[in-house]
Amino acid sequence: MTAFAADPSSETAARRVHRVEVHMKPGQPDPMAAQYLDELRKRFGAAASLTAAAIYLIESTLGDGAIDRVAHELLADPITQQALVGIAPVVQGQAVIEVHYLPGVMDPVAQSACEAIVEMTPGLSLDDIEIRTGWRFDLSQVTATAAALTQFAQQTMANTVVQEIHTAPFLPESFPHGHQYELRVTQVAIRDLDDAGLMKMSREAHLFLSLDEMRAVRDHYREQNREPNDIELETLAQTWSEHCVHKTLKATIRYRQDEAQGAGTVPGSLDFINRPGHEVNPDGSITIHNLLKSTIAAATKKLTQGDGNTPAVVDWCVSVFVDNAGIIKFDEVDAVCIKVETHNHPSAIEPYGGAATGIGGCIRDVMGTGLAARP
Repeated sequence: MTAFAADPSSETAARRVHRVEVHMKPGQPDPMAAQYLDELRKRFGAAASLTAAAIYLIESTLGDGAIDRVAHELLADPITQQALVGIAPVVQGQAVIEVHYLPGVMDPVAQSACEAIVEMTPGLSLDDIEIRTGWRFDLSQVTATAAALTQFAQQTMANTVVQEIHTAPFLPESFPHGHQYELRVTQVAIRDLDDAGLMKMSREAHLFLSLDEMRAVRDHYREQNREPNDIELETLAQTWSEHCVHKTLKATIRYRQDEAQGAGTVPGSLDFINRPGHEVNPDGSITIHNLLKSTIAAATKKLTQGDGNTPAVVDWCVSVFVDNAGIIKFDEVDAVCIKVETHNHPSAIEPYGGAATGIGGCIRDVMGTGLAARP
């Protein structure tokens, strides 16, 4: 990479958005376009085709010369690609679809490009530049309205949770920016609320806590003789959420089945009387105390440790329901650490577009087991 000084005019130039397109050279494979070709032809006919170009929207005070060098020396591979600063004309008879990340969405390619440009530009800092990336698709032999193109992109090319779709080349005058935040400690009046008021707060403040939980919060702050700060309420709501504390898995469950016969038995089913954590009620229903602990965890414990009447069945479980993830023997030297995340969204939608709850949880919990397993 060649280091270069910013254009002489860049120090005083107004901050603006430049657009760089990176196209594949004629005759080179176009893998980004190829992955959508079959769906395109199913929708618009066998003659339809498309090409793809990577888009970099660069907001900075860099002058035209500096942007041109960035485009050709950094953003494009000179062997297989060609860079264009600006907007390539839309060929007569072609249609365009562009997919860009929404503001505020994580964009790893843009972040890496920013860091590289700063490194190769003396005097430029990360505060002086911002980049957003996207993709341009030029469609040939396609006759469709903008609405039809948008629908096709939504179904095949974009995730509208984190991306926006355009049917013309996109070049904003500026990026949306946040503003300076002034810290304000806000206290929330909860101590005098009745049940209706508590549930209204739970709903409208997006706490989503039950009435019993809201009562517990209110009663705690009555004992404290003060109102909670907003961050305290948010912390309680997050910590007590289904997502984090697994209320359903830890809940006490009343189970009943039609045509139940006898006390705690169902034809063809297990004998609930001898199952730990299961209480047989006079009406034939079963109360399960802590659903996870009394079912999956109890069965696993019986298999790995046995009980008073049955010896252990398996000897290859090193650690189960103890650490952040389970460990089983692979051979006499190595073990395998296994984690299955209970909530896999939004990672299943877009692992790079925001919070990576599912995959992130699996990697985190494997690394957090024992002295750290290696994902």
